Amino acid sequence: MTLKLLIKLVKRNFVALKTLFIPFILTASMMLGLEYILLSIINNDYIAHRHEYLPGLLMYINVIIMILSVIFIIYANSFIMKRRRKEYALQMVLGLEKKHLHIVSFLELSVQFIVVSILSIVGGYLFGNLLFLLLNKLISKTSISIMHYPFSIKAMLITLAISAVLFSVLLIINIIHTSTKSPIKLMNESRAGEKKTRKWILIPLCLVGALCLGYGYYLALSAKTIVSSFQTIFTAIFFVMIGTYALFMSLSLLLLQWLQRIPKIYYKPKNFFSIAGLLSRMKVNVVGLASITMLCTFLIVTMGMTVTTYRGLEDQVEQSLKEDYQITLDGNYNYSKKASDRVEALKKDIDHLATVDQYRIFGNEFISFQLKGNTFKVPKEGFNVYMSDFVYGVVVIQKDHNQARHAHVHLKDNEIIIDSDSAMFNGMKHVKVGGKTYNVIRTDNKEIGNQIAVDSAYIIVKDDQTFKTFTKPFTHKDSTGGTNIDFNIQGNKKGFDKAMAHLQKKHDVSIMSKDDIRKSLYELNGGLIFMGIVVSIVLLVGTFLMLYNKQISEGYEDKRNFDIMQKVGLDYRLIKQTIQQQIMWVFVLPILVAVIHTLFAGKIIYKLLGVLGIKDLSLFLSSYIGVTLIVVLVYGFMYWITSTIYYKIVQMK
Repeated sequence: MTLKLLIKLVKRNFVALKTLFIPFILTASMMLGLEYILLSIINNDYIAHRHEYLPGLLMYINVIIMILSVIFIIYANSFIMKRRRKEYALQMVLGLEKKHLHIVSFLELSVQFIVVSILSIVGGYLFGNLLFLLLNKLISKTSISIMHYPFSIKAMLITLAISAVLFSVLLIINIIHTSTKSPIKLMNESRAGEKKTRKWILIPLCLVGALCLGYGYYLALSAKTIVSSFQTIFTAIFFVMIGTYALFMSLSLLLLQWLQRIPKIYYKPKNFFSIAGLLSRMKVNVVGLASITMLCTFLIVTMGMTVTTYRGLEDQVEQSLKEDYQITLDGNYNYSKKASDRVEALKKDIDHLATVDQYRIFGNEFISFQLKGNTFKVPKEGFNVYMSDFVYGVVVIQKDHNQARHAHVHLKDNEIIIDSDSAMFNGMKHVKVGGKTYNVIRTDNKEIGNQIAVDSAYIIVKDDQTFKTFTKPFTHKDSTGGTNIDFNIQGNKKGFDKAMAHLQKKHDVSIMSKDDIRKSLYELNGGLIFMGIVVSIVLLVGTFLMLYNKQISEGYEDKRNFDIMQKVGLDYRLIKQTIQQQIMWVFVLPILVAVIHTLFAGKIIYKLLGVLGIKDLSLFLSSYIGVTLIVVLVYGFMYWITSTIYYKIVQMK
């Protein structure tokens, strides 16, 4: 066969199979377009010179996106190959040699590579301008413009190289697919769905699935601390995934088979066709439906965490530092004359530079302990931040607390206040420290601020003697504690900011400003929010791709079944109603299970956000519920779009 004829065949294929090729090209273009965007931002001079850690974070995001992109593109290609098995078999029977099929496949993928490359680079650059502005807004940079996002030749070349490698892999897969199978085998495979689950393993598989899912839910609900949540989350995800796939492959079939054994239900005309049809669909679609379920779950969780983090940014800044400035120095000014003299010297120098509203001075001791029941302990093997019961605490006396916060705390003997948002202290009435028992008053005024990645407590004790007794088990003999000075500047703030470095060096102290904290938090969390947005886009595209392919597959299968049922004389309305019910159930099930998964995951996700210092439960719940509703609506919209294509294929009017 001449090359000219093969080119004509390729043209015919693109026209005849446009419902398969167009979604594939758009999906690949979007995925590789995101790849270009991330690479261009990583190599952007404006970002590199102003944000030291952001390119590294974006590189990590890029690896995740690349892995997901490869998975989705290979999946989309395998779906196309599956739909074309009958076509390849007929072409072989009509005399087309396998080498000709390989040439056709090469030409088709070459055209797709060219189109995808153009769309991904051009679309990536245009959409990249918007994402670049979004990223800079998230990290609180408002002075940037499109001029700071030039076209990146390096990003383009890397994206083209990735595309070339990926399409070469697809070509190899396609060649292997057509080289190793005969026309008869291809024809038989074209009529087969996903591999059916054998009956003898359904019950054991159902038991395994129930146990795995139950254990995954248990892990998610039993997490009590930030550290334990981080240690547990991946194990919980693993067991929930295993349980989801196992139950889709077994429980759905067992329930339908059970309904078949109930004559009063099964032998009604409407139920007969619905149950029998659903059983047939589930046998060949369970793996795909379970995959859609997990994608929807990850999408809701990712978007929920992203929205919560974004909404909580400014609150994190306010909670991290209550006043505009904080000075930290060694030595507790209550017990160390040297520390007290340094405090006075600092106040004198600051008063020369600016007007201060009030100096809020805390003598404190930082302690670390294990909370075992109601006992504060020092582990024999030493402290480890990966301990699930590790707590970071700050101890102050009521005199300093009252003076700094204009409070009126009056503690009795052996009485302490524990201010913490950690569930570890919930319901605590007393604690044992160093063999002595203290009565506990619980508050949650966030006096310690939002501590990142650890459970923390702000502890107020009655007096100096109680302070020394309480902190002794957790401190070294030569420990002198520390002093914090919090204050606001009412005038000449710029002058003070310029003198900060000199003051730190002169007095050997650390000065932290709310503006510095805001900059650090926005850079870190803004990058994570950007990652969440990009990953959510990829998961959304992946979900739509799987829904679309599933509807196309169902459409071609039901077209044949629809014609057969009409030919045997079944009522048209009954056929249409039955198929619509089956399709509805098949595609409602994944989002329903995904919502259940996210409900059970809520607690551990909330705890995980504590790694970023986000501990506002109402903020999390409102974000999580809102995102869940939005994803359900978007899923319904995607179902409506793909159903329209399905009905066109089946031609049900």
